[in-house]
Amino acid sequence: MTFDMNQPIAFSLEEASLARAAEWQQLIQDLMVETDTFLIASMRDGDEISVKNDAPAITLLLIAEQGEQSLPVGIGSIENEEIGVAILKQFHGAGLGQDLMRSLLDWAKLNGLSKVWLDVQIDNDIAVHIYGSLSNGVEG
Repeated sequence: MTFDMNQPIAFSLEEASLARAAEWQQLIQDLMVETDTFLIASMRDGDEISVKNDAPAITLLLIAEQGEQSLPVGIGSIENEEIGVAILKQFHGAGLGQDLMRSLLDWAKLNGLSKVWLDVQIDNDIAVHIYGSLSNGVEG
């Protein structure tokens, strides 16, 4: 996927669906190559994590559109009250991570989640900044 960063790019959010399954699977693979801080929520340290509760869950895709191209370039989710966001490096620095986090937090509130949590590596400066700017408090 190649976007011309010198031309306007429109961004939107949509709920992940089977219609884009191949595209968001490719996005996940690309994110896993780009960074060692991206983890699939159901796996941690090589161990599968069992479902903790029946809380509502959602996965949102950040869609970039330019000309005829329309591809996911970021992903955000809430599952088992854990929130996570990842965006391709090419699109860092434009406030998209904060927008995606705000959308997830708004969705959580609308769906009765009074609290969400996340894990972030202390040396992941971008994530620490984004999460810190939106946080109502840090535990642990």
